[in-house]
Amino acid sequence: MDLAAELQAIYDSEINLEIGWLWDGGIGIRLGDHMSGFLAEETCGSVNEILPWLQEAIAHFYPDSTYAKGLAAELRERAKARLFAPVLTRSSVQCPDCGAPNAAPGMDELFIFYCARCGRSIETKQPQVQ
Repeated sequence: MDLAAELQAIYDSEINLEIGWLWDGGIGIRLGDHMSGFLAEETCGSVNEILPWLQEAIAHFYPDSTYAKGLAAELRERAKARLFAPVLTRSSVQCPDCGAPNAAPGMDELFIFYCARCGRSIETKQPQVQ
């Protein structure tokens, strides 16, 4: 598979992701973005591991996307049952309508967020201090 062509197809499907690395620390991949939150993350040991993880993550979290619909049926089925590591952030909530996680990296409290999956604006309730 051509990584450049696949990344372009993901980009064309308007799916946000982040790839980065520090030498000898692995390659970090996160599905989502800083504005709407990240859905899942993984640390890979080689560039060859990036695309298989991204394909399953996209098929799992964005099954109706143009990109996911173009993937092999067996990959899409496998992705449905796959468990993904939650994104490590300080503040995280789930959309009450669709259950999608929303993370606020670097934030101690989250007051409102826009759900990346269903598009709803959600106001969060803060716990009462006793």
